[in-house]
Amino acid sequence: MGRPLTLAAPGLDGQPVDVGAERGRVRIVDFWATWCEPCRDALPALDALARDLGPRGLSVYGVSIDADRGQIARFLEQHPVAFPVLWDKDAVLVGRFDVTTMPATLIVDRGGVIRHVHQGWEKGRAALERREVEALLAEP
Repeated sequence: MGRPLTLAAPGLDGQPVDVGAERGRVRIVDFWATWCEPCRDALPALDALARDLGPRGLSVYGVSIDADRGQIARFLEQHPVAFPVLWDKDAVLVGRFDVTTMPATLIVDRGGVIRHVHQGWEKGRAALERREVEALLAEP
């Protein structure tokens, strides 16, 4: 927390996406996997944030650590989301952010600084993350 976000990974289409380079928008970066039940539980809340707050300046990115890109694509066909999903094939990126529990969610301000970090998923987390994002969206 408090450090600049540096994160680039390929999308499921193989094209590079530099999440850290995006400026002027609040960002959520969520590390997850298809085999992680709490991660699957969190996806609808992240999808709602992307849909509800995207027009106000929020970008949401999922970063899957699944080993098989095809498995991610099949999962998303059955459970579509309104945000891009990137692929951390060898779980290199997740290690850079000291993730010990999944899902792990980074909330980043408009200037690119990580302001909130959450690990795991529990009741009430969706409301907390929404409040944190709305507070960052209200900042100049």
